[in-house]
Amino acid sequence: MDTKRKVTIEDVAKRAGVGIATVSRAINNSGGISAKTKARIMQVIEEMGFVPNTSAQSLKVRHTNQIALAVPDIRNAFIPEVAWSVEQTAKQHNYRVVQINTLGNVRAELEMIRDIKKLHVDGLVILPLAYPKTLMDLVNRSSIPISIINYGKKLEANVKADIVSLARQEGLLVMEHLRKIGRTRIAYAGAPKDIIEERYFAYQRSLPQVDVSLVYFGEDFSFYTGRNAADYFCSLKNMPDAVYAGNDMIAIGLVNRFKELGIRVPEDIAVVGIDNNLLTTITTPKISSVSIMGEEVARLATELLLKRIQENSSAPYERVQFEPRLIVRESSVAVTRSTSPF
Repeated sequence: MDTKRKVTIEDVAKRAGVGIATVSRAINNSGGISAKTKARIMQVIEEMGFVPNTSAQSLKVRHTNQIALAVPDIRNAFIPEVAWSVEQTAKQHNYRVVQINTLGNVRAELEMIRDIKKLHVDGLVILPLAYPKTLMDLVNRSSIPISIINYGKKLEANVKADIVSLARQEGLLVMEHLRKIGRTRIAYAGAPKDIIEERYFAYQRSLPQVDVSLVYFGEDFSFYTGRNAADYFCSLKNMPDAVYAGNDMIAIGLVNRFKELGIRVPEDIAVVGIDNNLLTTITTPKISSVSIMGEEVARLATELLLKRIQENSSAPYERVQFEPRLIVRESSVAVTRSTSPF
């Protein structure tokens, strides 16, 4: 028996009853490992006389000075604001940004996190649309730090990522405003219910009972979903007097199609969206919207990620919230309405 055989990281992992990656995290003082597990590994290292390969270790911690940004749909006018803010913040720290467009597809989001190592990036900023349990499991097991821009769901405290979100559900601001201006038959137009589900839940929670005939779910948060929703609402025997749109692109589609159909906004029907993207200020009429602080949220999410990367930090994960703001424009001003023939 060769008693002089060099102890390897595989030997340490086997003795400690953990994976090689976990031993590596303990050696490099990375996150994603409990204090108890780390203590056990360090004890095994001392007992076995294991000496880490310092050159290999330095390769493992060497930074690429690149981070990834995963967004749902670059065609949404809100996303460039987020992407610009992430890029500018990263540039200030001498980092580049690799942008990934998941097309709002849950499977694409999951595959992207699974394969994140192939991108050779030091961290990830992600704006998910859906939040299946699998997504959070992958985040918790990720080999690189992750920062989440969260507009979709209240996340559990044990998610191993820095999270920037809103302090108040933005949809509640929409519903409160529409009620305040006297609208009583309020409809909802959005993407499928499980995509940014909190926006629909805000509608649901704001009403004593939901009239399902006033709910339209399209395929996505696009201009065309808004146009199709307008056609649907106009086909009803008793039209709504207001529409809460799941985002601004849907709101723009609604207003565009209502005008073509001779429905007056806001006299016959009020429309309010969410995102406060630039296009809402150049439509006719200008569209009311809730600002979800895209530039500020994206900047902070990026700063938190870069701090964790640069400090190789295993500090507690941050939870930061911003307050959304309702911007009232022409599409939902209070008006004296005549009886509509629709």
